Parts: sequence; structure tokens; C-alpha cells
Amino acid sequence: MNLYKIPVKTNIILTAVCTVSYFSLLWKASHATHLGWVIMYGIMFAFIMVPVYSLIHEAEHNILHPNEKMNAFMGRWLCTLFIVPYSFFKHCHLKHHKKNRTDEEMWDLYYEHQEKWRRYGNLYAMMIGLGYFALWLAVILFAFAPRLLFTKFFRSHKEIAGFIKGSEQEQKVKRSMVESWLILLFCTACFYLLQLKWSCWLVLFGMHGFLWSSQNYVNHAFSPRDIINGAHNLHVPFWANWLYLNFNLHLAHHQNPQVSWIHLPLLVKAGSQRITFLKNYIRLWKGPRLTKEPEPKN
Repeated sequence: MNLYKIPVKTNIILTAVCTVSYFSLLWKASHATHLGWVIMYGIMFAFIMVPVYSLIHEAEHNILHPNEKMNAFMGRWLCTLFIVPYSFFKHCHLKHHKKNRTDEEMWDLYYEHQEKWRRYGNLYAMMIGLGYFALWLAVILFAFAPRLLFTKFFRSHKEIAGFIKGSEQEQKVKRSMVESWLILLFCTACFYLLQLKWSCWLVLFGMHGFLWSSQNYVNHAFSPRDIINGAHNLHVPFWANWLYLNFNLHLAHHQNPQVSWIHLPLLVKAGSQRITFLKNYIRLWKGPRLTKEPEPKN
């Protein structure tokens, strides 16, 4: 595995750049004198949060930093910026690797017996922002009423139930409670120290929430119904590889989840057919498709 060393210095520098940009854009937006500037800072903020998520993803797989404690610290810090409890987010992501393309995680398809309007509603609700702002709800519930997260209201939704299953263990709940309270304290401190405006703060996070939610399933949409191979190596412009930190090479990641982002291009077969990120993004906005293909078995 020495061939695939973790790029420690690069990851630390990227984390630092994202952190400085995060605070700078929040401050600039809240002190802007024109709505146009707020919108511009919002676009920049949404894009800077893309590598923040990619770095969180590395931490979830313990490949952001070779030191376990440092990896967890960096992951928790980045999740604090993202406004999501790290332990819960990590649990959900690792569950995703076990149930990828199963019926518990099928946003882009529907069966004949399912109500078509409901399947469309699930997909579009997720893509316009619910996918992200559900993470805010998780923060609030873990902080004030964690057991509500595991009630029938949430378990009745198959996709949501698939993610939260297993996170109700007492130790996991306690970690997520602590992390959620730290997030709330962090946000409060940001408002006080940076003199942020609620309206501007919501604009920036609203734009980030939409961008992240609308792209969150693109790397899996309409891929083979296979737990490991159910993903794409989507083609993006060269500069975007550094924006996404090769997150678009998602098939390579699912096949090699312990390999750092910087090495994923080495694992994409030369000459393999790859559709563009934009094409699959547009396909997903057209709505879910009818399928008769059975789900993959664990």
C-alpha cells in the first residue's frame, strides 16, 4: 500500500485554505453593501464547500491523515463547518458502501408497484436541498431529542431508515450529541465574533445546500445495480478534478475505498467509456426511471 500514500501535507493545506475561505466569505457576505455581492459570495461559498465535503469523505474512510486521532479531529472540524455531526455522517456513509444500489438507496429508479409521483417527489425534494438540510435537522435532534430520530416517523421512509439503522447505539448517540452541541456553539460564536447577518448566512448556506444536494447522487445515478460497481467514473474538466478532489471518480473509489483521492486516476482503466458529470446531472433532473431489475444482494 506504500504506492498509495496519503497526501498529508496537501490535505492539511486544503483544509486550511477551505477554512480561511469559509470564514472570509461568511464575513464578506454579511458586510456587503449590495445583494449582488452577497449572491457572488454565495456562489463562491457553495463551490468552496465542495472540497470540504470531499475531505470529510476522506476522513470517513480514515485516509485524510495517517494518524487516527488527527484524522478524526480533522474530520470533526470539517463536519463542524459543514454543520453535521461527524460520527453520524460517517455512520451513514459507511452504511452507503454496504447498501449501494439496493432498494434502500434507490433515488433514480422506481418499480411498477410504486407510486410514480411519490418517487419523483422523493428525488426532487432531495435534489433541491432537503438532502442537505436534513443534516441540520439531525444536529437539532441529536442535541435536544436524539431518540426522536429513531421513531416510526423517520423509519417509515425506506431510504432514511436505511441510513439511520445502527446509529441508535448508545455510544454513537452520545458522540453525535456532543458533536451537535459543539456545532451549535460554533455557529453561535461565528455570529458573535464575525458579526454575521442571518439573511446573508442563510443565502450562503442555501446555495451550498442546493449545490450539494443536487449533485449528491450524480455519481451513482443510473449505474449498474451492484453494491461495489454501482457507480461512475464521471468525466469533468481538468480544473474540476481539484475542485472535487477526484470524487467524480466514484467507481474507482468504491472498488478501492482505502485509496486516497489523489491516487484514484491511476485506478481508472485507460480507454474506459466515461460519461460527463454534466450529462448525468441533467439525466438525473429528468426524474427516476422505471426498472424491473432486482436489487443486488449483500
